Amino acid sequence: MIPALRRAARLPLLTLLLVAGLVGLALMQPWLPQQGRRVLIRWWSCLLMFICGVKVQETWAGDPARPRTLAELAPGRLLVANHVSWLDIFAINSLATSAFVAKAEIKRWPVIGWLVSLAGTVYIARGNRRAVPDVLRQMRERLRTGFPVALFPEGTTNAGPELKPFHGNLLQAAIDEEAEIVPVGLKYLHTDGTPGVEAYYLDETTFMQSLWAVVGAKGLVV
Repeated sequence: MIPALRRAARLPLLTLLLVAGLVGLALMQPWLPQQGRRVLIRWWSCLLMFICGVKVQETWAGDPARPRTLAELAPGRLLVANHVSWLDIFAINSLATSAFVAKAEIKRWPVIGWLVSLAGTVYIARGNRRAVPDVLRQMRERLRTGFPVALFPEGTTNAGPELKPFHGNLLQAAIDEEAEIVPVGLKYLHTDGTPGVEAYYLDETTFMQSLWAVVGAKGLVV
């Protein structure tokens, strides 16, 4: 299927999913318990990845005799991941709904920003060191209740192959709560093993440009 046909098939479904998520969560938010909200966000994230044509594959890199899933590992722990794409949040949420520490700009994204906020996202303004104590407080609160928190310590997107320097000050929340830190590696490929560059959200690329590339791509895997 050529990119134009993929976009013609996926964009209407994606629009429907966004509207359904917005209306559904708005109606149910007042009475839906936190656990129910997490389940809905996980399934909504699964549907978003499916409609975008991105397959989520989970590989355990620990003791092969004791394989674990992210859903088993996540509760009450700090997930520390590399950051490649705007899809990262939904890829992780499709496996284990988490409260992300994310840049404040995401909050202003149409529909998606509001839905991500319902998952308990902690927003931080880039370069604003005075906001760190409040961000740490919010992270500790979520960890204390058993809610996993996810963090991109590079502070920006990066397609690799090497990681950028970590901003480690937010790891203090896990230290304060004596919470385990779970490393998560994200990599976008095509089914033939070539880099999934359409998923990259780098430099001056806008969200709409990245979305257009993703919905036109074939065989993306993360």
